[in-house]
Parts: sequence; C-alpha cells; structure tokens
Amino acid sequence: MNICIVTGANSGMGMVTIQALLERGDRVIATVRSEKKATLLVQMLREHGVSHTNLEIEIVQLDQLESVRRFADHLFDQIGRIDRLILNAGVMVPPYHLTKDGFESQFQVNYLSHFYLIERLLPLLQHGNDPRVISISSLAGEGGLVRTDIELESIAHVKKEQYNPMRSYRESKLLQMVHMRELADKYGDDVTFVSVHPGIVNTDLFYRGKYGKAMKVLLKPIAQIGYWTGKLYTPEYGAKTALYLATTNDRLDNGGYYADSAPRLSNPVVEDTRYREDARRLSKKWVGLD
Repeated sequence: MNICIVTGANSGMGMVTIQALLERGDRVIATVRSEKKATLLVQMLREHGVSHTNLEIEIVQLDQLESVRRFADHLFDQIGRIDRLILNAGVMVPPYHLTKDGFESQFQVNYLSHFYLIERLLPLLQHGNDPRVISISSLAGEGGLVRTDIELESIAHVKKEQYNPMRSYRESKLLQMVHMRELADKYGDDVTFVSVHPGIVNTDLFYRGKYGKAMKVLLKPIAQIGYWTGKLYTPEYGAKTALYLATTNDRLDNGGYYADSAPRLSNPVVEDTRYREDARRLSKKWVGLD
C-alpha cells in the first residue's frame, strides 16, 4: 500500500486520481479548500461506489502559507513516509488578487505553496517507497519567459495595473517545471520529480477564473465536439498521465516533463541551472526556509 498525498482533490482530475488510487488499495490523504468541498468529495466517491476507508481529507488553503505549514506539521505527526505526492490543485486566470502573504494569487496557489509543501516534506519523501512527486503543470508553461530573479519578483508581487492574468498563469506553470528539474538535480538519487501537461481538460478550472462566465457559455456547449475530435479531454483522460507516472514500473526521466504518458520537450528555461538555483533560493526566502 502506497501512502499518497493529492492536492485539489474534490473535483475534476483530482477526484479521478484519488478514486483510482483508492481502488488500487492505496492510502490517500487528499486536500480540499473547505468542509463543503470535503463533504462533496465523499458524496461523489459514494456515488461511484468507491470505498473511502483509506481516505483522509484535510482542509488546506493554498493561498495561505500558514495553512500549508500546519498541513506539513500534521503529516510529520501522523505518517513516517510519503510514496506519492501529486500536486493537482490550481487556479487559472482569476481577477487580480494579492494573498494575505502578499503574493499574486496564481503565483502562490499554483507555485509557491506547492513549492513550500514539497520542500517541507522532502524528509518524508526520502523515506518513501520509490517516492515520486508529480506536479500538474500546463502547456502554457512551455511559453514562459521569466529567467532572472528580478523578473521573478515582478511576477510574484505584480501591481494591479501591470497584471496580465494569462502571463501570470503561464509563468506559475513554468516555475513548477523549473522546481521539479532543480529538485531532480539535488535529490534525484532518492526521489523522482516530474511535471505533467494533462492536455486541455474540461474541468471547473475553466469556469472559476476571470473569464469563467464567458468560458461556460462558449466551452460547455462544444465540449462534446472537443471530445470527438480529441481537442478536449475529459477529466478521466486528463488524469491518465499523472496516474501512469504514479503507478508505472517503467524508468522515468527524473526532472522531466510528460504529456500523453510520454516525455515531452520542455521550456528551455528549465535547463538554465543558474536561474533554477536563483528561483529556489528566492522562493525559500519567501516561504521562510532560507
């Protein structure tokens, strides 16, 4: 039995992922944003006939570093190892908002809070059974351009008048890839770190952002056409690559980037060793781990 942590588990690919892991007999610790989401998750699992005996649900607010810290402390108190850490939670092109920690919300939710969680949990991962960290990134990250610490600062603390929601989303996804590659260099003998483009998946992520209402009008009626043509994935299909990476016995490309269960060419920025080191150093400072 593997011990698996899955963030953003209450719907879409997260729910599909934990359902598959529970059906394998794994122990799953899932994070959601609220008690309401926790109740909904249990209800959906029951509707699918999935036992939640091996499921623990934790409330974690990824826009609050203190919430992430409490969750990490809880894991150290409750378990001695982590075998799979699947970072699925995220937001996409929301209206401008600074978190209580002072960061642009996409930067913190998609990247910085997950960065903090991984860094805190490294000792538990190093005691795991063939431990793997799987970060759900995006095709958008392939177009990310940030490559200096000054640019990183400008994304993390962007001013409202300079905020471009798609740019902030793109750079947050690039940083996920950068972090996985850097950790593979540092700890790759003990833990496997990979990032994933799941495809363009029809989930609630499209409908919660700044253009959510418009996306609901435009996308939902044509979703079936997207499925038929292969341009749009269901959550079940979107979760396939992450589940492959979590369960395969194949040798994985440590630090690599995957799509459709196969390696994919990543953003060249990921190979910039100096930037990777600068990004990790600055991020550790922001979360209080320097």
